[in-house]
Amino acid sequence: MIRRVLAGVGANVFDKLIVAGSQLAMVPVLSSAWGLHLYGLWVLLITVPSFLAVGDFGFATAAGTKMTMARARGDEQAVNHIFQSAWAAVLLSSALLVTAALVLAWTVPAGLFGDAPGLPIREVRLTLSILMIYGIVAVQGSIFFAAFRAAGLFAVGAFWNALIILIESSAVIATVLLGGQPVTAALALLAGRVVGLIGQNLLLRRRVPWLRIGLREGTRAEMMALLPPAGAVMLVPMAQALALQGTSIALGAAAGQAAVPAFTAARTLSRVGLQLCWLVNTPLMPEFSAAVAREDRRGMAAMALTTLLVSTVLLVPYAILFAALGQPAILLWTRGVIHSPQPLVLTMAFVILLGGYWYPVSNLILARNRHGSYSRWYVLLAALSVPLAYLLSRQFGATGAGAAMALLDGAMLIVILRLARRLVVTPQELAAAVPQMVDFGRRLAARVRGVGRRA
Repeated sequence: MIRRVLAGVGANVFDKLIVAGSQLAMVPVLSSAWGLHLYGLWVLLITVPSFLAVGDFGFATAAGTKMTMARARGDEQAVNHIFQSAWAAVLLSSALLVTAALVLAWTVPAGLFGDAPGLPIREVRLTLSILMIYGIVAVQGSIFFAAFRAAGLFAVGAFWNALIILIESSAVIATVLLGGQPVTAALALLAGRVVGLIGQNLLLRRRVPWLRIGLREGTRAEMMALLPPAGAVMLVPMAQALALQGTSIALGAAAGQAAVPAFTAARTLSRVGLQLCWLVNTPLMPEFSAAVAREDRRGMAAMALTTLLVSTVLLVPYAILFAALGQPAILLWTRGVIHSPQPLVLTMAFVILLGGYWYPVSNLILARNRHGSYSRWYVLLAALSVPLAYLLSRQFGATGAGAAMALLDGAMLIVILRLARRLVVTPQELAAAVPQMVDFGRRLAARVRGVGRRA
């Protein structure tokens, strides 16, 4: 298990590097080849696929957890049944979504693209249509990645996801360097994704030969059984968007637009710590699902303790550094343009700690498909935090918006800890896992010293 988790962490790091490198490479190539005006249009159009990423409507995530638990029990027939049912649900939702998206692309008023978009309106609509199809095609990879997770191959699936991004980004850059315009760049992006998905499919067939890729064994009953956990999955990003974007809107309405950049800059930099925890927490989730299926309470306790330790080791130092250096770091990052007040920085340092504990623990609840127990609370509390942010921002400006986020994360921490006692591990089981983790740490340190001596 440890090797799988470490491999998953490595694959996650590789994925982040590929995403960052691709973005850094494409910006100068596209902006210099097309000019800032046309590149600005591309940036606006390319945001559409990110909205279409919800096209699986949570089915892949919910099915992935259920498949992982079935695989841990040795029931490969159930895995195939769930996989094919979930894929049928994803294909059905994708067909409906792509139809609506294409109708929208060709019927929205031309004025929405600006007075002078830099391309004929027909080409703008064609580019948007291709990007919409790309977004729907990309969704199909989510169910295949779920199959990798279920087979204990999270690292392989995550690594291939990163390769797909590399393939499609390289295709776009090569096309633009050869003189391609947005329409051909969009086609290159779509072609790169299709090639990547074909490779993902072939790799899945090779590495998981017992998985039958198709739709014949899918059933409507299983699709309906997946609907409640899939719906709960969808509520979480909705609540996140409500909390993040709603707070900014409330701040702008209460204190003026000039107060928003100070808040968003501090919020963006504060969430880097959560991303660090995500690198470890994500590959741990399928292992936790398997432990739940095997009723391995000791394993569940060890993974819960690991989650808390990782959050402590990564986030406590980061929160302290953020509290001490966040203000000058934001000034340096924005070249002196944005000044975040120190009270806001201190408040967001507190948010780092609160969110850095409740969110990773909530993923363990998600790993057993019981996330419906907190997702509705998250939506409700996020909705309440927006008017609260408005009231606090009228009095304290950007710091008031940060305080509203702190209250939201504090409330979610209470909700998650209460649920974790019942759905993850009891405090007594957590305490019993401490000697086991200490012994593991000693053995790992001894192994590292032995390797050092041999080297």
